Amino acid sequence: MTARVSRRSVLLALGGVGLLAGCGDDQATWHADGELPGDSRSGDEASPNVSDSATPLVVPPANPPTAGVCPPPLGVVQKQGGPQYVLPCHGTDIALTVDDGPDPTYTPKMLALLAQQGIRATFCMIGHSAVTHPDLVKRVLDGGHHIANHTFSHPLNIAKLPASAVRAEMAKATDAIAKASGNGYRPTLFRSPGGAWSSTVLGQCSAQGLRALDWTVDPRDWSRPGVQHIVTTILTKTRPGSIILEHDGGGNREQTLTALGVVLPRLRDAGYTFVQP
Repeated sequence: MTARVSRRSVLLALGGVGLLAGCGDDQATWHADGELPGDSRSGDEASPNVSDSATPLVVPPANPPTAGVCPPPLGVVQKQGGPQYVLPCHGTDIALTVDDGPDPTYTPKMLALLAQQGIRATFCMIGHSAVTHPDLVKRVLDGGHHIANHTFSHPLNIAKLPASAVRAEMAKATDAIAKASGNGYRPTLFRSPGGAWSSTVLGQCSAQGLRALDWTVDPRDWSRPGVQHIVTTILTKTRPGSIILEHDGGGNREQTLTALGVVLPRLRDAGYTFVQP
């Protein structure tokens, strides 16, 4: 007699396999020389790898800021002891953060663009890349920018890792950045890969003297959604207090650089002031 297997049974079985695999995934590994998954949380959709065509760029006006009026972003709740999503509401302050470097191709271009615009940003660096490119760590600091700890190997499963692995990811990244800086610079900010937070991650931040830093404006530039998407997202979603997420590492970042060349002067002309968190 042949047993009948229901669709529900199959799905439950597959789910169990996935859970077992997830429970055993307690190690962080470097992504070698391939493209690095970006830091976007799920839910903010953008089509990856959109090639920019000859269609003229449509640049929407930036939201006009009102000094001291900082509308909270939808779906974001700033909790005491949790990660920082927004800046303190002061004037028309906003912040630019740049993740996943340093990268020998795109970090120098990012630094040149920021110097041209007179903007100081916060570079959330991966410790493994800092070890490989110590000269770029020094150049970022020489440009007046801050560096945040972004783990040593960028594990997107960090919220599921045990405390010992999280501790090592943070400590190794801080040590790598300090050594590469040449002057012992030690980050005071920590950005979790993929915006993944847990009580373990936050506890290790506190134990290592790091302030947890998140973001509010994410054009998913790492997925190369097209310059138009990046420009439109930043200009229409930025408000006083916004923390903008961009990338200089992990893959081809030409779209990011082109888009920032458009939006940064427009944000400044609209009255925004760039500060560091």
